[in-house]
Amino acid sequence: MTPEPTPRRYHAYLLRLWQETPDRPWRASLQEAVTDQRHGFADLDRLLAFLQDETRSPPPGAPPGLRGGADPPS
Repeated sequence: MTPEPTPRRYHAYLLRLWQETPDRPWRASLQEAVTDQRHGFADLDRLLAFLQDETRSPPPGAPPGLRGGADPPS
């Protein structure tokens, strides 16, 4: 029996970074390329936490696509 291929996971975002004043932290937003959904972040630590969560491996036995990644465009 041939094992099933592992589904590829892919995320594409438009990243925006800005600083309102020089003494304020950098803020960020991500816009999903496929759905246009936007995610806002008050600082870079929250942005990185989001990306780490998005790229964390799903639990064993989880259905494909659990974390929302889609195949990259061909």
